[in-house]
Amino acid sequence: MVGQSEPDPVVAGDVWRRGDEGYEAARQAAVWHQLKPNRYPDVIVRVKNEQDVVEAVRRARKEGLKVKARGGGHSMTASSVRDGLMIDFSEFCEYTIDPQARTATVTPSVTGDDFGAAVREHGLFFPGGHCPGVGLGGFLLQGGFGWNGQAMGMACSSVRAIDVVTADGELIHCDDTTNADYMWAARGSGSGFFGVVTRFYLDLHPLPASILSSLYAYPMDALDDVLPWFLETGPSLPRSVEPFLMCATPPGLDQRLLLVFAVSFTDTEQQGRDALAPFETCPAIDRALEHRYAKPASFDELYAFMSAAAVPGRYCVDGMWTHESPATLVPKFQELFDSFPNPKCHIGFYPWHDADVPNGAFSLQAPLYISPVAVWDDEKDDAHCIEWATGHMRRLEPYSVGIMLADENLVNRPAPFMAPQNLERLEQLRAKYDPSGLFHSYLLS
Repeated sequence: MVGQSEPDPVVAGDVWRRGDEGYEAARQAAVWHQLKPNRYPDVIVRVKNEQDVVEAVRRARKEGLKVKARGGGHSMTASSVRDGLMIDFSEFCEYTIDPQARTATVTPSVTGDDFGAAVREHGLFFPGGHCPGVGLGGFLLQGGFGWNGQAMGMACSSVRAIDVVTADGELIHCDDTTNADYMWAARGSGSGFFGVVTRFYLDLHPLPASILSSLYAYPMDALDDVLPWFLETGPSLPRSVEPFLMCATPPGLDQRLLLVFAVSFTDTEQQGRDALAPFETCPAIDRALEHRYAKPASFDELYAFMSAAAVPGRYCVDGMWTHESPATLVPKFQELFDSFPNPKCHIGFYPWHDADVPNGAFSLQAPLYISPVAVWDDEKDDAHCIEWATGHMRRLEPYSVGIMLADENLVNRPAPFMAPQNLERLEQLRAKYDPSGLFHSYLLS
């Protein structure tokens, strides 16, 4: 427990009101990185069970406070830290696994890496997030770009049901036939969901028999060869491959590198080697500082690579989906590459195969996602580093169709994140099920 709260006669968990001893520590602990927002909930309730969530929502209604839930705390803009009442799930962390039925349940603060490790003990798989420590609540609500997602699609498509506390303070069960409007919204509305999910009911999948990875580290002077090749190659890759290109300074080094990382999820090792073979065709491969092709990979190794750039600091992330051709995009990126504020900042490129989400709000995607990640230490650099990520994405908006809610930066740069007809339906459902606006929606500038 962080700090000390006053005993509460109704809620089993801890409750802090602004000004209480321990309140500020609890507020800051709700955000994983060091850029803490200047936003202060009136009340923080660290729930321990479903009934705590029900009581917290009812209390907010009684006191005229708006509500926001915090699952794993990985929102880059700390969208859960708002005025009103924050429901913190950090001490309500439960999951169950039924290996025979290939189903599971999780509460929002369960992390994808912990849950994935437990599921794999049964020879099963769930497409949790690429980075360790990410709570499944926010990950699933925004859609869920997870491991093997190129083949399996969005993780929210593997959510069969949810339990939700409504604006009336009632705990209800929702699936595609019962309370189906809530189920539709839970597959892609992200921080705009008009309720508090207390539990997700998941379908599990067979664990791929072969997982291989390839890694290539290129010097920055190979950019003109590597970037166009990667962008042209990405769309032709089989869905069994997860490809990434990162421009980053690896820990312990003093030079920025182009890191091409690819993972295959297949039935046989030979299928994996064949799927990864296109990465051997890079025109700069003879300049690779590291060259590792189709080696067996553990999830510990996959998470270690993906988290290598997640160094401590203050963060601002932005991004864009685009349909534009490499010939159009590559010249537009040069300014982004030339203006890194410091060695901690990095850029990611993620080719993507469209994924259908039946009965879901998720509705915006394109063949390529680009994401600049600003990381810095000193508060005096806030404006400059935020502008690097946000400003370049604003400059590139003519080539963008929108953003993914996984990296939403709406507080700094509002951008499309859902098809217009889906957003219209979402707001109609919000007006129907939360007419008084009890639940905070998207954090906009």
